[in-house]
Amino acid sequence: MGRAASLSLSFLLLSASALLLNLNGCGASKTNSINVPGKLQHIVVIFQENRTPDNLLHDPVLMAKGADIASSGFNSAGQTVPLMPTSLGIDCDLDHSHSAFGAMYDSGKMDGADKVKITCAKRATGARLHTRSS
Repeated sequence: MGRAASLSLSFLLLSASALLLNLNGCGASKTNSINVPGKLQHIVVIFQENRTPDNLLHDPVLMAKGADIASSGFNSAGQTVPLMPTSLGIDCDLDHSHSAFGAMYDSGKMDGADKVKITCAKRATGARLHTRSS
C-alpha cells in the first residue's frame, strides 16, 4: 500500500473512531461522564503490514449486512483470483522495494501481485506457501 493510501486509511480510521466515541457519549467531560453498561469504552485500531481491510475483515456476516469487501482480484494475466483467508502468523514477506511496488501497482491496475517476490522462512508452514520471484 502506498504512503498516500496508508495515510488516507489512517486518517479515515481515526475520524471514524472519533465519530464513534462522540456518538457513544465517551467524549463527554469528566464532570458529566457516567460509565453506562453496554456503552463503548475503548476503540483499538491495529494495523498489520501487508494486510488490507478486505483481507482482515473478510467476514460473511459483514458482507451479508452490506459491507463492500472484495472476494477476488486479478493477476497480471487478467485472470480472476479468489481471495483466500490466511493466518496472520505465517513467516513470509513481500518484497518492499520500489520496483516491487511498481510491479504490483501496474499503472493503477493493481494486478501485479503475482510478479512480486515473496520469501518464506524454512520453518514456515501452510498449505499455499512458496517462493516466487519476479
